[in-house]
Amino acid sequence: MKKIILLFFAVLICCACSDKENKRQAILKEQARRDSLALKVALMPTTDCLPFFYAQKCGIYQQLGLEVRLQKFNAQMDVDTALINGYVDVAYSDLIRVALLQSRGYGLYAILPMETDITLMSNKSKRMRSLSHLEERMTAIARHSVTDMLLDTIIAQNKLDASTIYHPQINDIALRCDMLRNGTIDAAFLPEPYATQAAIEGHRPLYASSKQGIQIMTMAATSKAINDSSKQEQIKMLLKGYSLAIEALNGEPQKDSVRHILATYPVNPQTADSLKLPLYRIPAQIEPAQIQVAIRFLRGRRLINDTYKGDSLVNDIFIK
Repeated sequence: MKKIILLFFAVLICCACSDKENKRQAILKEQARRDSLALKVALMPTTDCLPFFYAQKCGIYQQLGLEVRLQKFNAQMDVDTALINGYVDVAYSDLIRVALLQSRGYGLYAILPMETDITLMSNKSKRMRSLSHLEERMTAIARHSVTDMLLDTIIAQNKLDASTIYHPQINDIALRCDMLRNGTIDAAFLPEPYATQAAIEGHRPLYASSKQGIQIMTMAATSKAINDSSKQEQIKMLLKGYSLAIEALNGEPQKDSVRHILATYPVNPQTADSLKLPLYRIPAQIEPAQIQVAIRFLRGRRLINDTYKGDSLVNDIFIK
């Protein structure tokens, strides 16, 4: 009798475990289904991308009914890799990178202008007080990107000897900032909030892209996503949520939400407390002049041939 009772309880336990495992598998299956249908977006931890994170943090995308997965990368090259390999549908990039990849046959389009102010910061111990002091120094950039082009612009405008300016490729923006702060490199191009982090510690700004009217950061999308009706609707909701987040951030944002987002960035708490958010601009069309800035750089570097003019670089279906 005792054996029968023990067997009975063993069967009950097995049934309970089996039921629990079935429920777990069902949950995992549903999560996988939702993930496969969700819009996947590659971003970087910059103030430019903060409105997307804010829209997610404050439930704006949830209110719009958008299933979105925001993925964060510290290096623009990693963002591009995720984009061209189809791991994401939309990504933060710049017109140079998108044009270069499009010219090489990748189905990518710029869909939204972004307005990052990129600052050239110099290490405080190097006594670099003007752009002429870049000669015989190391200035960190990301190759074939906006920072690469900005260095070329500085060299041309100030008639510097390009052969004396060393420009190591440091793609990770957090690493680039840290190398500047500890004096491993002499100068570095930094977006916000990294320029603020460096400035707090006494490192000096030498140049700002916004003062030159250069604004070539962009959101890009794959042709596969643009031509898929369901993904197209998701991208529209993504940008609608972005616009709503901008309105909130330009008004009276939820400060705790902003602090929480910045706490996930690779910057110290003091930077998050000192950072002044920009006045974000409501999405508009990408300016043709900015496209030509990117094309001239690529052509000057012989990275594209004369037949590629960037005529198909922008898809303005989402911005009317």
